[in-house]
Parts: sequence; structure tokens; C-alpha cells
Amino acid sequence: MDKDLLVSKTGAIERCIKRARDEYEKDPTTFVGDITRQDAATLNVIRAWEAAVEMGDYVLAHAGLGPAHDEREVISLLEENGWLDPALGEDLKRTGEFCRADWDYQASPLPALVTIIKRGLDDFDAYARALLARAADTPAAPDAETPLTGDPAI
Repeated sequence: MDKDLLVSKTGAIERCIKRARDEYEKDPTTFVGDITRQDAATLNVIRAWEAAVEMGDYVLAHAGLGPAHDEREVISLLEENGWLDPALGEDLKRTGEFCRADWDYQASPLPALVTIIKRGLDDFDAYARALLARAADTPAAPDAETPLTGDPAI
């Protein structure tokens, strides 16, 4: 498993978390009326979600645990196979519902966005760290160029 890829995705998640928080924390009292800041925060929450799903897909593929049929199943398979705490997984799935929702950006569910910024962004960080820690404990797969032993006719 290429841990550099996981580190790269973790960095992307960290940048998205910071940007979403920065947009909100500039001035929480004016966030409600500032569509531009809401859009920037929403976009970064969605980007963090997408990076988390990509990270999970990668782990599932390289650990032989997938493929997942949808984004929610990525999290479920990671939970079921001990890569992720189930409580954290459930919190992430709720954030994923926000990210996958079909709604008009001008009428986006602002209370949900604010809740994610205040409490849910830390879940992305915990998720990335959990996958990195588990990957560090997982032995590296043999290189593709390394010949496998056994009957070559199989």
C-alpha cells in the first residue's frame, strides 16, 4: 500500500478543513448572510468528503476488502474490517449525506453546514489519522514486479 498517497489525501483533507473553518470563523455573525463564504465552506466540506472517500476506496482495494458500491459503503466496510471506529463512521456518514444531497446552493441547509463546521470537520481529521495509523501497521504488499511463487500455469 502506498502510504504516500494516504499522506497526500490527509494533507488535502487538512487544507479543506482549514479553509471551511476559516470561512466561518472570519465572523460567525455574518456567515448567515454571506453566500460567497457559505459556498466556499460548502465546497471545502464536499472536497474533504471526496478525499476521504478516495482514501477509503484506496485502502479497501489494497487491503482486498472492496469494492464498495457507494460512498456510504466505503465507510461501512472500513468499520466492519476494523479500520475505523463505528461511532466515527456513523458521524462521517451523516456528513456524507450533506455532501451528496441535491439542493440548490442558494437554499442550502445552513444549520447543517454550521454544525459540520463546528463539530464534523474534526471527524475528517480523525478518519484520515485512523487510516494512516492502520496502514502503518499493515505490511507492505509485494511489488508488482516481484515474481510470485507457485505454479506459473495457474
